[in-house]
Amino acid sequence: MKNLLFILALLALTISANAQDSPGKRITLSAGYGLLTVPQIIQGTSDLLGTGLSGGLVRYEDATFTGAFIVGAKFLIGKKVTVGIDGVSEKFTKNVYNDSNDQLMGESDGSYISLIPRLDFYWLNNPGIRLYSGIGVGASFAKQSFNSDKEDKILFAFNATPIGVEAGSTICVYAETSLGYNGLINAGLRLRF
Repeated sequence: MKNLLFILALLALTISANAQDSPGKRITLSAGYGLLTVPQIIQGTSDLLGTGLSGGLVRYEDATFTGAFIVGAKFLIGKKVTVGIDGVSEKFTKNVYNDSNDQLMGESDGSYISLIPRLDFYWLNNPGIRLYSGIGVGASFAKQSFNSDKEDKILFAFNATPIGVEAGSTICVYAETSLGYNGLINAGLRLRF
């Protein structure tokens, strides 16, 4: 895990240095929020499997998710291409019941912290409005606990954006439709300089 973080930090510093040395390169910082994420799908699937594998003795209910909190940086490397990285955080809680007597056994909670390098291609790159598509692949550091049991995993993380839109010049709003850890729909603010 430390090696992956070191490699991602080195990549971000290299890209940042390249963007600062080249005149006219644009840097974009973003903060956003996404809904309907891959961690929600993972947890729903594992709940169904857990109930099935326990013979129906365990039941999961009242799941709540924070949604995806997204921060990112992108660097323009050509007229229509940016590279960057998104950091995504999402937490969840759910109640675990003994299905035979309907007794609450405890609460399960966890988190997903993801680092996803991304590449975006701008189909329309005007000063006031921009349309783009993108892809990102990285890692998600997942933690889950139930009573005294704790589990840590490193998972493959991804984000595919068929269409995204940015409106504004220096300060802009953005919205994306995507499949992945950023959510099926995500939106927020960006600062471009």
